[in-house]
Amino acid sequence: MGSKITPGQIKAVEITERLTSVLSLLGCGFIIVTFLSSSYFHKPINRLVFYASFGNIITNVATLVSTSGIEAGLGSPLCQFQAFIIQMFMPADSLWTLAMACNVYLTFFKKYNQHQLRRIEWKYLVFCYGVPALPAFVFLFVKKYREGQEYRIYGNAVLWCWISKEWDVLRVAAFYGPVWIVILSTMAIYVYAGYEIFQKRRQLRAFKSSGPRGSTQPPTILPILANPFTSTKTTEVHITSEAMHGGQGGENGSRRSSSQMSLKRPHVRPAAEMTHSNRAPSAQGHYQQYSVTIESGHQTHVNVATAADSVPKLQRITAVEANKAAWSYTRIAFFFFVALLVTWVPSSVNRVYGLVHPTKFNFPLNYTSSLVLPLQGFWNAIIYILTSLPACKALWYKFLGHAHQSPVTEIVGGDRHGSVEMLGAGSSTDAGSSIGPSKDLEDAVTSSPREKG
Repeated sequence: MGSKITPGQIKAVEITERLTSVLSLLGCGFIIVTFLSSSYFHKPINRLVFYASFGNIITNVATLVSTSGIEAGLGSPLCQFQAFIIQMFMPADSLWTLAMACNVYLTFFKKYNQHQLRRIEWKYLVFCYGVPALPAFVFLFVKKYREGQEYRIYGNAVLWCWISKEWDVLRVAAFYGPVWIVILSTMAIYVYAGYEIFQKRRQLRAFKSSGPRGSTQPPTILPILANPFTSTKTTEVHITSEAMHGGQGGENGSRRSSSQMSLKRPHVRPAAEMTHSNRAPSAQGHYQQYSVTIESGHQTHVNVATAADSVPKLQRITAVEANKAAWSYTRIAFFFFVALLVTWVPSSVNRVYGLVHPTKFNFPLNYTSSLVLPLQGFWNAIIYILTSLPACKALWYKFLGHAHQSPVTEIVGGDRHGSVEMLGAGSSTDAGSSIGPSKDLEDAVTSSPREKG
C-alpha cells in the first residue's frame, strides 16, 4: 500500500468506472423508455424511480469522464463541472430512496391513494434535487490560500474531480454524513412498516382460524393489507341484491333494491367482459346471490355469493392475500436494503480509512468505490423490473410479436366455479401485485342494501 496511485491502477479505475457507468445508463434507458411507452409501469414507486433516473444519467456523465477531469487540470471547466455534478446528483439518489420509503409510510399509515401521492411528487423533486444543489453550487466559488497557493474545494479526489483532500472534512460533513442519515431514516421507515405489515398478517391469520364457519352474523371488518408497490384503479360498481323464497315467483315473490359504491381494484382492461352464472337454490330455498355490475367504460356483470356463504371464503382470501402482500413487501424492501449497502458501504469505509490514515493510499478500497458508486442507475433498474414483472412480461411478449394475456383470477367463491377471470396485461398476481378483497367489496357483501344506502 503506497501513498500514490500508479498509472496501471489509474487505467484499471478508468475502465471500471466507464463499464459500470454504461450499465447504469442502459438501466436508466430501459426505465425511461418503458415508463413513457406503457401506463402499466406507472405505479407510484416506479414514478419516483423514473424521476431518479434523470439524476442517475447526469451522474453517469460525470463518472464516464473518470480521471480525465483530473488530467485536464484541477481548475479546468471539465474538472469543476465533473465535481459539481458528482456533489449534486450522486447523493440525490439516496434522497429518492427516502422518498420511496415516505410513499410506503403514507400508503400504510396515512391511507394515501395513487392520486394523493402524485400531488406531492413535485415536493419530492424540489427536495431530492434542490437540497444537494445548494452546497454543490456554493463549493464552486469557495477557495482558500496557503503559502501563496490557491486551494479550491473541488479538485483531485483520486477517482475523479470532487472535494479535494485539503477539504477532507467536507467529504463527511456535506456528503457521506447526510447520506447515511438519509439511509438510516429510510431503513427505519421500512422496518416500522414491515413490523406493522406482519402484525396485520398475524391478525388476519388468527381471524381466519377462529372465524365461525356457519355463522350468519356480519363479521368483524378485517384489516385490509395494502401493497404500496402496486397501483389501483377506481371503478364504479352497482350492486343489486335479490332474495326469492322457494315456491314463489314473479314480481310479488321478490324484493329488489340497489346501492352504489366505489371499488378499488388492480388495473383491469376496460374492454374485458366477465360473466358467471350459478343460480342454484340453497337448502333454505333462497337464491343467495348478488349481481354486481362493474362499469369502467363497458358494463360487466358478475355474480358473487351473499354474506352467509361468503364470510369464510373472504376470510381465506384475505389471509392468502396478506401473505402475498407481506412477501412482496419483504422482497422489495430487501432489495432496497441490499442496493443501499452495496452502493454506500465500500465508499464510506474508504472515506473513514482516509480520515484515519491521511498519508496512506488504499487501492482496493478506492477501486471498490469506483466499481459500486456509478451503479446507482443499474440498481434502480433492477428494483423497477422487480416491481413491474407482469408489465415487463407483457412488454416482452409484445416485442416477440405474440398476443399475450395475463390472467388475473379474483377468487370470490373459493373455487374455480365461483371465480371470475379478468384479462389484461399488468394485472397478474406475480411479483409484487397483490389482489385481495377490498374493504368496500367486503362491506357490500356482508351488509344489506338498506344499511349501505
